[in-house]
Amino acid sequence: MEQSKLERWNNADSTLACAAACFLMAVGFKIVYADSILAEGFLFVTEAAMVGGIADWFAVTALFKKPLGFPFHTALLPNRREDFVRASVQMVQKEFFSRRTIFKKVGNLHLLPRLVEYLEKFETKKFLLGEIFNAIKKYFSTLDKDNLSKMFSNKIRRELENIPAKTLIDSGGDWIKKNDKDREFFVGLMKKIREEAAKSETRTKLQNVLEDYAREKMQSAGFFSLLAAGLAQMLDLVNFSEAAEIMQTQLLKFIDELIKDTPLQRKTLNECRLKISELTSTSEFCGLVERVQVDLISALPLENAIGGTLTNFETQIQTADFEKILAEKNSELSEKNFGTLLVQLLNREYNKLIEFLTIDGEIKNLANQFIYELTARTALYAQPLVGVIAKSALDKMSADQLNEMVYGKAEDEFVWIRMNGSIVGSLVGLAIFILIKSAGF
Repeated sequence: MEQSKLERWNNADSTLACAAACFLMAVGFKIVYADSILAEGFLFVTEAAMVGGIADWFAVTALFKKPLGFPFHTALLPNRREDFVRASVQMVQKEFFSRRTIFKKVGNLHLLPRLVEYLEKFETKKFLLGEIFNAIKKYFSTLDKDNLSKMFSNKIRRELENIPAKTLIDSGGDWIKKNDKDREFFVGLMKKIREEAAKSETRTKLQNVLEDYAREKMQSAGFFSLLAAGLAQMLDLVNFSEAAEIMQTQLLKFIDELIKDTPLQRKTLNECRLKISELTSTSEFCGLVERVQVDLISALPLENAIGGTLTNFETQIQTADFEKILAEKNSELSEKNFGTLLVQLLNREYNKLIEFLTIDGEIKNLANQFIYELTARTALYAQPLVGVIAKSALDKMSADQLNEMVYGKAEDEFVWIRMNGSIVGSLVGLAIFILIKSAGF
């Protein structure tokens, strides 16, 4: 078993042994040279040195145990254990971890540059963003998509139903006028009509209409009218096919005028706008819009659309290769989906944060102040914990361990105290001997 520091031979023990040996030698000299003043002085000095060394040995040893079993006011540290522990805890809390010391040390740490340097490392970025990305993945995987789809759908429907029909009409009209959509619609409609009017079937229908009209007139006409009509047909004065072709040609010309930006088109379009404006201002039309609004809102497959979107988002997030996307540049990415865009967004915002902490003076000051206060407050809250830890550690130590710890922290000083006892004792003894002889005793 290893010998304790208190029991090991040291320089103070050697000094005390030397003083005792000198004392015994001085006693021998005194016996041999009884009348010698040097023998008497040597004995006086060595006696004082030995007594001083023994006294300081007793004093130092009495701090930790009972020297030679002496029971009175000895073994001070073991007997006053609780007081020592309490004083040590208070010293740790109030001296080593005082409020002023904590704030001063924290202020000298300059944590923000260290924090920025740590955040700039790719491994740090990968770890932090990876944790955030995994949290988002976990969040999407735990979503109740059916209930969420219903909730969003109901909310959207309520918002759409609360829009007044008049607002829809006015907004639609403003949008159409602003983007010239009414002209575009009118021209498109005219083009469709022209396609139909240019067909041979249309000319045939016009011819049939003319022939039917002629037959009706002939049936209601008198004898001379019938005779004139029959004569006209015999002489081919009335050709319904040519008349239909002429009508079709004129109709196409008229439609072409409406398609082009002409005065006729502008006049017709203005008339249409005026009539539509009068129509939309009626209560009947507003009622129609409200009924269409309700029917359309009810028919919208919002649940399926929102549910499918959430499922698609989750799939794209779960299948995204986080490390690959983070390592590659945006231009090198072959696939663009929600998972990829999310990682890019996190990366971009992370880089902006580092840039702000590095360049922006105001943000740097705010971050410095926040880190300083956070660290200092955290250290202050930990101050009682330091005392608890110190007390717990000291309470677990045995008396011998406590003695060893205290003695070991100031072993050299204790050794010198004992050595000084012999040295100072010898000097004091020499001074007293000189005074005694000077006084004639």
